[in-house]
Amino acid sequence: MTTPSTLREPEGIHNFREVGPYRLSGGGAIRGERIYRSGALEQMTAADAAWLAEELGLRTVLDLRHGDEIALRHGPHPLEDRVFLNSIFPDHVRQEDLIAELNGLYGAGISPGRYMHYLEIGGDKLARAFELFAEEENYPFLVHCTAGKDRTGVLIGMIMDVLGASPEDIAHEYGLSDLSIDRLLAYLRSSGRDLQGTDEEIRARLATPPEKMAGFIELLHEKYGSSEAFFLSQGVSAEKIERVRGLLTARA
Repeated sequence: MTTPSTLREPEGIHNFREVGPYRLSGGGAIRGERIYRSGALEQMTAADAAWLAEELGLRTVLDLRHGDEIALRHGPHPLEDRVFLNSIFPDHVRQEDLIAELNGLYGAGISPGRYMHYLEIGGDKLARAFELFAEEENYPFLVHCTAGKDRTGVLIGMIMDVLGASPEDIAHEYGLSDLSIDRLLAYLRSSGRDLQGTDEEIRARLATPPEKMAGFIELLHEKYGSSEAFFLSQGVSAEKIERVRGLLTARA
């Protein structure tokens, strides 16, 4: 298993990390300083914003959140000129109703089946998000949602799958979000979320056991053959898929 790179943790951003440098089956590794991931950004400090913009040189902030979540934001986004909004959940349905539907189908916690449902209700949006990675001028990326683990985890896992990362590394990358549960809890509470249950129950719902992502990738392969095949089914061209591989693969 490849050890991912380490960065300093921004003061006001939870679950922040670089994706890579995982080894790839076709040779090489995921190219460094290309993709970062995190939870919500509205509590970033001025120093955080300067670090992201000037030191990391972010060009694209891919925000996967629903409109209802974005509406909770207070004040302008410090990196507004780089933000690309692309909710993978339909905005014409309330976030509260979407969550209730998912909970009714799969239970309150995460599951491989719940993640597969993301592909059913937001497959076209996932495909459009993936296509952004085919353009050199969009790099470096920061991909985020509210927690930075579920919607972000599904997209990052699928990109890693397309590149040729091992299922073990995809699952491991997803599992790293467990290290940020305390900061995620603090963010949710400070932003006024009504968290149901005991702390133990809440933590269990927010946890990211690697086997959940491994199960999702297995189900995806069973249904579509691969993440590449899924994106092709959503209208992404083979040329763009190869371009993404070229832009995100570092050769030895």
